[in-house]
Amino acid sequence: MNKHVWIGVAAVVAAALLFMWMYSLSVVHTPPPDRFKQDTATSQTPQSRPAVAVVKPPFDASAYEVNYTLVYTVSLRGAAVAVEGWVVVGTGPAGNYSFGVVTSMLKDTVVFKTATEGNSAYIRTCLHGYCTVNEEKWPSAGLIQGVNVTRTAKGQCMRLSYTGTLYEERGMFKRASHQSVGNLTGNYTAYVCEVNGVMLSADLTATASAYGEPVRITLKLEAVKAGPYSPETYRRILQEVKANR
Repeated sequence: MNKHVWIGVAAVVAAALLFMWMYSLSVVHTPPPDRFKQDTATSQTPQSRPAVAVVKPPFDASAYEVNYTLVYTVSLRGAAVAVEGWVVVGTGPAGNYSFGVVTSMLKDTVVFKTATEGNSAYIRTCLHGYCTVNEEKWPSAGLIQGVNVTRTAKGQCMRLSYTGTLYEERGMFKRASHQSVGNLTGNYTAYVCEVNGVMLSADLTATASAYGEPVRITLKLEAVKAGPYSPETYRRILQEVKANR
C-alpha cells in the first residue's frame, strides 16, 4: 500500500478519534478541458476522434499541498459525534506542515497548526481561545497502524480535472491506549482516489471496539484544491508553532 495514502487516511481517522490534528492553503486547479463535440449536421464524413488533453498535476507524492474538506462521525455507546471542517496538508523535502479548522456538532471549534522537524512534530491546537503546543515523536506512534492492508485498483477516477486511479483499501487497524478511546482495534474499508501518488478523496467506513463497546467511524474527505509544496508555508508554520511552546 502507498504509504502516503495510508498516512493521509490514518491521520484523518486519528483526528476524528482525538478531535484534533488536521491541515490548510493551496493552488487553484486547472479548469477541465472542453468536451469533444462533433457537428454531424455539417459533416457526413467520418472523422477520427481527437485525443483528450491530459492535465498534468503540478505535484507528486514526494511534494504536494492539498486542501481538503472533511466530514466524519464517530458512534459509540449509542451516541454519535459528527465533526466537519477543512484541512491543508503539505508534504515535501524540507518538512511536513498542516493547518485547519474542525467543528463538532456542539459547535466546539478547534483550530490547529502542525509542522515537523527531524523526528519531532509540533502541534498547536486552540479551543475556546486557549492554545497548547505539544511536541511528539514523528511519525507519531499514536496514529492508527494498519495491519494486513490490501489495495485493489477499481478503475479510473477524476478529481480537480486530474485523472487518477480509484483504489479499494481493506485492512485491520489498531491504536495504542488513549484516554479518549482506550485501546482501539477494528477493520476498515476505504475508497481512495489517488492522482500521481497523492490522495484527492477518501470515503472510509470503519468498525472497531473500544472499552469493549462497538465503535463505528465514517469519513468523507474531498480535495478542493491541490498544488505544489510550499517551503515558505512550512517555514512560517514551524517558526510560529515553536515560538508558542
